[in-house]
Amino acid sequence: MGDGRGMKLGSKEVGGGRPLTVTLISPNTSLPSFRLRLGSLRSGLEARGWVVQALSMPRRPEWWRVWVRRELWRRSDLIVFSKQKLLPGERAFVQRRCRRWVFDVDDAVMFAKPSRHGEAPDQAWWRQRRLRRMVEHCRLVVTGAQPLADWVAPFARRVEVVPTPVDLARYPVAAHEPRDVLRLGWIGTTGNLAYLGDLGPLLRQLVAEGVRLEVRVISAGLPAWAGVPSVEVPWSEAVEAEALAACDVGLAPLPDDPWTRGKGAYRSIQYAAAGLPTVASPVGANRDVVVDGETGLWASTPEAWLRALRRLAADPGLRRRLGATARERAARFDLRHYVERYLGLLDGVLTQE
Repeated sequence: MGDGRGMKLGSKEVGGGRPLTVTLISPNTSLPSFRLRLGSLRSGLEARGWVVQALSMPRRPEWWRVWVRRELWRRSDLIVFSKQKLLPGERAFVQRRCRRWVFDVDDAVMFAKPSRHGEAPDQAWWRQRRLRRMVEHCRLVVTGAQPLADWVAPFARRVEVVPTPVDLARYPVAAHEPRDVLRLGWIGTTGNLAYLGDLGPLLRQLVAEGVRLEVRVISAGLPAWAGVPSVEVPWSEAVEAEALAACDVGLAPLPDDPWTRGKGAYRSIQYAAAGLPTVASPVGANRDVVVDGETGLWASTPEAWLRALRRLAADPGLRRRLGATARERAARFDLRHYVERYLGLLDGVLTQE
């Protein structure tokens, strides 16, 4: 069944009139990486008459996790794995039941995120080899950032860069009205709060210089800093867009290491959608999303961060101009274009024998 014999792409059916079945697999389907990327495809797939199966497959116990889902693999015409890396025997077992695989990745999963902030990521050879072997078995690899595409390109049959999308219709544009306090915004998971915390000394210096500022942290907590005026805005999908539109500038600090170079710059995309100029570390996909001097400012040293923030604090007109250009550029990351392109890529995989 999974080999797609008799497949008719126009009607999205296989021989005998059975609708095509696409299976979306992730270690955890509640993760933002799955929800924003593969989860965004569900309505488009179902509108074509496809049957969509989305499920979490735990990292352990290996072997058993694929064995208990053997009927699921057999029913699948296409499997899209989100960051999921299988063992050699697991790959063979699944591929005997469904040969059409796509791999989606928006983080440097060939490395391990540092266990402590400031440490180097784990670059164990076995982890890199496991991803390489997984990629070799897929007909298409879709990455959220160019550095990831560059890493997998020597091993992949085909690689496409498709950044994580935003639904522009959901994002009001920041008004950039004159006010006494500069609102700096940051959005992200608690696991990334330490990156924002690195700005603590710089922000305290600006406060000491007389810059009136407030950091709005759209998350589930605040960095471990003192002396920085900040407000926690509890994150939810319902409030994130409005919360960003209430800010003046987006912050996207990152250290430069192999892990961060693979990150997909989604927060910078969100800032652009909200019409915010972004001050960003020129690391990984930030370089593709934030155009220095056009949609925001790059800052790679503490001195550069101070210059950029001072400049934006003193010039509301500059904030407005950069924010307007950022919103225009955000159109290339709109959900509608993302779904159209991704579904076109899946069509191409389905035509392969």
